[in-house]
Amino acid sequence: MSKQKCPEFENHERWLVSYADMLTLLFAVFVVLYSLNLKPDTSSEEVAGSMQESFNKPLDDLPVERRVGPTEEGFGIFEHFRGNTTRPPLSKKFPGMEQKVKDINDEFKQIQAQIDDRLYGPNTYQGSENAGENRVVSVHRTSDGVSLRMLARHFYASGEYRMKREALKDVDKVVQILKELGRPVVIEGHTDDNPPDGRGNIESNWELSAMRATYLLRYMIKEHHFPGTKISAAGYADMKPVAHNGTESGRALNRRIEIRIRYDDQNLEDPKE
Repeated sequence: MSKQKCPEFENHERWLVSYADMLTLLFAVFVVLYSLNLKPDTSSEEVAGSMQESFNKPLDDLPVERRVGPTEEGFGIFEHFRGNTTRPPLSKKFPGMEQKVKDINDEFKQIQAQIDDRLYGPNTYQGSENAGENRVVSVHRTSDGVSLRMLARHFYASGEYRMKREALKDVDKVVQILKELGRPVVIEGHTDDNPPDGRGNIESNWELSAMRATYLLRYMIKEHHFPGTKISAAGYADMKPVAHNGTESGRALNRRIEIRIRYDDQNLEDPKE
């Protein structure tokens, strides 16, 4: 006598999974609404800015060893998280691409070590509770190379395009590192979304960002004899923020100078030739 096959068990409670997810999301929404009710002075824009900073990127003026998050660009919630390294290309579209990525990663580590040593020293962050506030120059691995980020709060007075005289010693150290590297650079000026206060007849953030970038360009050429054929400048106003402008900490990060190091294929072999 042949065995009868047992009928497959059908789970009639699968709807509980979706129901539990919905309750979890509702709970999170009500927690946020309740917290806003406790702090009536907090605007929705500030809350959105804080959430974006928490889920998207760490504050860039925190020391690297005290940040929490992945060290590589990821997906999903960390899709736009810029870590210390970038993922290698899935397909080799161009010859030498693997070597180019290796060269960029090696120079990123080299520049980061030089910035830490010359601007901050090896023991800057040990035993200091507010050490991250001192990191006004940071190094970042971008999708196409390396970028040095200089926070405007340290180098410029509010609304001014000329650099503070006392901050030029830090600029000199950065420029010396770039000269030793020998690669072409692009200086980018960036602002937050607040309009200028009208000092120096500067009427818009476009003018302010461009004038700050070109002032640094002229300083590098005049004082450090940086090759004019290997340097250019651009102003982007508030069009390329790195943080949300709804919070003061976010606006402070958006007011910056970015020095992007160019990695053209023809410059990979020996950048100093």
